[in-house]
Amino acid sequence: MKKVRCAIYTRKSSDEGLDQAFNSLDAQREACEAYIRSQRHEGWKLLPQRYDDGGISGGTMDRPALQALLAELKAGRIDMVVVYKIDRLTRSLADFARLVEQFEMTGASFVSVTQQFNTASSMGRLTLNVLLSFAQFEREVTAERIRDKIAASKKKGMWMGGVLPLGYDKADGGLIINEGEAETVQTLFKTYIDVGSVRKLKDYADTEDLRTKQHVSASGRVTGGKPFTRGHLYQLLSNPLYRGKIKHRDQVYDGLHDAIISEALWVRVQEKLANNRVARKTRKNAANPSLLAGRVFDENGRSFYAHHARKGQRRYRYYVSADNQVRLPARELEQAAFNALIHRPGVRQLSAHGAPSQRETLKQINRLVVGSAKLEIHLAGQENVHPVRTPFIQRRRGVERKLVLENASVSRKVDRTLIRRIVQAMDWLDDIKAGRAISDIAAEQNVSPSYITHNLDLAFLSPRILEAVSEGRQAPHISAYQLSKISIPVNWDEQDPIFLS
Repeated sequence: MKKVRCAIYTRKSSDEGLDQAFNSLDAQREACEAYIRSQRHEGWKLLPQRYDDGGISGGTMDRPALQALLAELKAGRIDMVVVYKIDRLTRSLADFARLVEQFEMTGASFVSVTQQFNTASSMGRLTLNVLLSFAQFEREVTAERIRDKIAASKKKGMWMGGVLPLGYDKADGGLIINEGEAETVQTLFKTYIDVGSVRKLKDYADTEDLRTKQHVSASGRVTGGKPFTRGHLYQLLSNPLYRGKIKHRDQVYDGLHDAIISEALWVRVQEKLANNRVARKTRKNAANPSLLAGRVFDENGRSFYAHHARKGQRRYRYYVSADNQVRLPARELEQAAFNALIHRPGVRQLSAHGAPSQRETLKQINRLVVGSAKLEIHLAGQENVHPVRTPFIQRRRGVERKLVLENASVSRKVDRTLIRRIVQAMDWLDDIKAGRAISDIAAEQNVSPSYITHNLDLAFLSPRILEAVSEGRQAPHISAYQLSKISIPVNWDEQDPIFLS
């Protein structure tokens, strides 16, 4: 009788309970060993090597034990891989297809002991494909449900766990102030105002032997309690938790916990951080600076700081309020101020002798006040003169504001990434109409099926919108990334407010 060399693979997504004498991995292995013993009459023999991945998600192939198993398969030393359930091996349909291909190349197969079929037959492979499709769907739905729950809870001001911040202890799932640590937090905030930089604040913290929060795990492992780094201090000074708030993505909500820092101290610290950041970025990005850095304020006198973000090779500049509640696109704001200045009375004739420089023109501004419906420009050396005013409309999308300006002509570049994504969606739609499965298309293009379903709506855009996108005339907030997160209506009339507003 031919021997069938069997290897058992076990996996658990979290490391919870793995320190127990008999854990989930042991339970899986015990069931697999019993199944192998039941197949002794078929020549099945268990190999001694263990392949256990504890605390690693099934959504990735980067697992030490799995890679060791695949190496042994490639070397021809394993005939059968035995798992408790197929989702222990993988939760990704694309990864599963690659694994089956490797099994077939080496003449091996695998069996799920609780689902009573294996890949040795075509029917077994078909059934596994169907089951794994549902496993992947369940994983994605579970992840969405968890994200929604976290978002809803944070909106109510609840702290959703994680590493405890300095200044707080956990009680009944919430946060209560640790008086001793809270004093350290207050000292750091107040000292930063006095010394004026995080580098000097770190020197002070080292001199006073101030330490990060110490944590003791359930197993007794001690972490933290170390000197502050500059990164620690930046994070602490920018954490809205200390003013009694809870942050989720770009939104900040009133928290259920007590504040350690007063609102007045918080604002002063954020303004100093912003001004220091502006100074650094102005030096760092002298070739493409934020021309109004340090001179933009709201109607209440609170300053905006210059900020930028990158997506691929593109750099986006913003002016962000000190409380991070408002983000204005820098290029549009600078263009609005520039237009208002060159079109004010007495300047039109001067501009006929040559095109005014935007950089030199904006240098005249001492203070730019962003109101609810107008910009108010105060010029240097003209404090007793009425400011220059220009109306505009703010349209809000999250914290980002789109500026709709009078007499503003801001040229836009064609978003080639978006165009490529639309063409790709049209190709997918053609393949699906021809009878191909989404899972096959995803495996061929090395993407997940959910990536295809999230972007397939782009194939149903109206001709009017396609023309606008090809000419760069879509709304400023429209991008391939933003569109992958929303549902695009099939009705063409309903698409216009999204793409052309």
